[in-house]
Amino acid sequence: MSRIAVIFESSPFDRKGLFNAVHNRIKGLVASGECWVDAYCIHSRDNAFTRSIRHTPKTPSVDSVRIDGITYRLLWYRFSVLDSILYDRMHRRPFFFKSFINRAVQYLEGYDVLIAHSFTGGLIAREASVRFGTPYFVTWHGSDVHSHPRKNPLQREETRRIMAGARCNIFVSEALLKSSDDLLDGLEVRREVLYNGVSEDFVRFDDAKRNELRRFNSVAPDTMVVAFVGNLSAVKNVRVLARIFREVSMRYYGKLKFWIIGDGKLASAVGRDMIASGIDDMVRMFGNVPSDDMPAVMNCIDVLVLPSLNEGLPLVCLEALKCGANVVGSRVGGIPEIIGEANTVPLGDGFVEAMADRIVQMLSGNVVQKVPSQMSWAKATERELELISGE
Repeated sequence: MSRIAVIFESSPFDRKGLFNAVHNRIKGLVASGECWVDAYCIHSRDNAFTRSIRHTPKTPSVDSVRIDGITYRLLWYRFSVLDSILYDRMHRRPFFFKSFINRAVQYLEGYDVLIAHSFTGGLIAREASVRFGTPYFVTWHGSDVHSHPRKNPLQREETRRIMAGARCNIFVSEALLKSSDDLLDGLEVRREVLYNGVSEDFVRFDDAKRNELRRFNSVAPDTMVVAFVGNLSAVKNVRVLARIFREVSMRYYGKLKFWIIGDGKLASAVGRDMIASGIDDMVRMFGNVPSDDMPAVMNCIDVLVLPSLNEGLPLVCLEALKCGANVVGSRVGGIPEIIGEANTVPLGDGFVEAMADRIVQMLSGNVVQKVPSQMSWAKATERELELISGE
């Protein structure tokens, strides 16, 4: 039985897209019975000052966390403002973070295979591979391919090194794989698409349960809910939400509520946008919702809106579809691969109006969407095991 180490940077205390994707991949490998898996989760240890800079919540100081029978060993590093300036602004190698990489690598000795997710996990896996000769695979989920390397030449160089040393580079969508073409610039590496699935927790509840949940959230039977779910950040294009919601309110003649579920650096700005658009009385901003509560929230939504500037393969789209909602999004990244190109809108002139038109069509019950059959955790596990075994 192969011993596998999975390493990635995320937060088990605020479980969202990347963590949930990796968690389900690990669960699939463990359930297969074909390998022994140890999970290492990289996490920054911020003080009050750095939390205010990064807009991150306070987290408990523990060595490990156990979720659904999976133990995650926490690899803590101290976030350094100096490193941030050196790396993000001056494009120089960080000083303190390098010592963390060296410490983390020590945990990876003795494994048969290393599986990394995204950039930081890939850095550590590559260093461990150089030191111990262990083969590694990297799964790329989004911004570490389509955004960050294009802003930082040092990260572009490091990303190419990680990709070059990997036994296989796995991308969660066709669009993300294609976006790596110019990043590689002729470098020959093995690449493959392996779609994520959706957690079995996300299902459409029966009508009685759905109606009960809607009453709990003060949604009348004759009211439709249009929602955004995700990080309130620039790449999610959230500053356009107020305009989209206002257009929908003007075009749809039934009763509406607009929900914004999530938090982030632009939360205050989005709230001000809603007030300026005159629709704040129709809008509810939830802030962060615990991951365990998200299936219930999704079952109250009629249409999910995702106007992102870029994406890998947003799990939130799959989750919404599984819970019976329609989804409309921008025509970027892996969004069309989930919801169909007809339900996406190109960025640019007329974007807001076209998004509103499609949302109104969905609210009127004229659009049918299903989860693509190839997006399942069972298929992902099967293919990942094949790759690990060299097939």
